[in-house]
Amino acid sequence: MTRPISIHAARPGDILASEVITASGNVIMPSGLTLTDEILENLRLYGVYTLIIRK
Repeated sequence: MTRPISIHAARPGDILASEVITASGNVIMPSGLTLTDEILENLRLYGVYTLIIRK
């Protein structure tokens, strides 16, 4: 099961259920990646607002 969440609600240990893709179509994070504090900060710097995570 998956669900969309705000980048601000994401926590280390959450697992991405889908790739994170930039507006230009570049994949910046693969599906299945376990989030860390560093990854979340990088996503915020890229301007990501929503993630799809595994529940």
